[in-house]
Amino acid sequence: MLTEVVAQTIREHGWLPDGSTVLVGVSGGPDSMALLHVLHRLAPRHDWQLAAVHVDHGLRGEASREDARYVKARCGEWGIPCEVEAVNVRSRMRAEGGNKQAVARELRYDAFYRAAQKWGADTLALAHHADDQVETVLMRLIRGTGVSGMTGIPFCRLWKGITIIRPLLQVFREQIEAYCEEHRLQPRQDESNLDTAYTRNRLRWEIIPRLERINPRFKEAILTHSRLAADEEQWWRKQVARVMKQVVERRDDESCVLLVRPLLELDVALQRRVIKLILNCLVQDRTSEITMDAVERVLEAARSDHPSIQVDLPGRVTAVREYQRLWLSRKTGTKGERQISYISPPLPVPGSVDLPFFNGRLTIRLKEGNAFPLKEAGKTAVFDADRLQHSLRVRSRRPGDRMRPMGLNGTKKVKDILVDAKVHRRLRDRIPLVLHGDEIIWIPGVVRSDWAPVTKQTRNTLVLVWEEDLP
Repeated sequence: MLTEVVAQTIREHGWLPDGSTVLVGVSGGPDSMALLHVLHRLAPRHDWQLAAVHVDHGLRGEASREDARYVKARCGEWGIPCEVEAVNVRSRMRAEGGNKQAVARELRYDAFYRAAQKWGADTLALAHHADDQVETVLMRLIRGTGVSGMTGIPFCRLWKGITIIRPLLQVFREQIEAYCEEHRLQPRQDESNLDTAYTRNRLRWEIIPRLERINPRFKEAILTHSRLAADEEQWWRKQVARVMKQVVERRDDESCVLLVRPLLELDVALQRRVIKLILNCLVQDRTSEITMDAVERVLEAARSDHPSIQVDLPGRVTAVREYQRLWLSRKTGTKGERQISYISPPLPVPGSVDLPFFNGRLTIRLKEGNAFPLKEAGKTAVFDADRLQHSLRVRSRRPGDRMRPMGLNGTKKVKDILVDAKVHRRLRDRIPLVLHGDEIIWIPGVVRSDWAPVTKQTRNTLVLVWEEDLP
């Protein structure tokens, strides 16, 4: 049954014409072993030349080495050439940092490319299946993806001149495991797949089973939604391509310059699509999914009345607004690079948010009455909560900033306030300014404004607590 499903998928997509050379990524687990076995059975019908590649990440000691020996032995039994390559994930992380799974994926794909070059394969078959698709869509949804992220894992994509195909993407895990049992493949089991410290595993073993109790066909519903999103994404790509010439002034592999006015003249849905497409092309950590929060932060910079703003984004990408141009670029890490400005998204009230740009965390609490603790951890300011009319944000200082310090009965330049407080010049751009709308209401550890003081008539109190991270 599984063999015919894979054969039909390959026919429908027009993959693997007769005589093709295909490289199969094989971990030794049930999914990849089933895929390799199915393609091995189909190969004589189409004169396909198969080769396998196994990557030992060196993360599980003897178990990793046993996986490699198992894959090598099975390929030998079936007469399939097999390339086994060991990579050192921990060494790369020590040298360059990064997320373990992201580094492992990067090294694994590098090994895939080398093996494809060795065997002359222009197609790489990977064993992602329907359950992987459901988990991926849910992970992206949790992280704040846009509609495009709901398309999930693509059936096929071009990568470095190699076509990556996923023939099992419509097949569920239980079908794959049944196939392995039927054909006595005895695949290897990776115990880390049971570790619920990983988000994907928590979804797999805890969240999805609960959702299936609500809707037994929950996974099928997610797959249908993913296919619909993929179809609609094709239409959206055409619309984005149509307007890119209107808004992009200059573009290369490292940066893209947008014209602010034409960008803002587009429908807001197109604005988001344009920004997300460019960010996805620039992001340096290729496993990072650009969230809609990042897209909205870029658009807020474009819409701002202030001519100079900088926003730091995931994946070592930065957005800089300079008058009527918006630069989206990869960070170079060059010393002396000018920091223009940072502005946060609207803050949760109540809630807590990490602000790594300022090396700290801001906690916002609401309390009944006008009594509040005199001693809080960190630096504290209190306001009359009923005076809240706009969102709260945190940003860095800008030229010409002024505020109304409590007790001054007038405004004063923020620069002068920081000078008087003896804040070192090199630290001033990293001092957080808390805003109510456009008004600066608090500089933690320095001064609060005269906005919304707590009085005897105050019924609800807004308490802001700033805590700096220790070095």
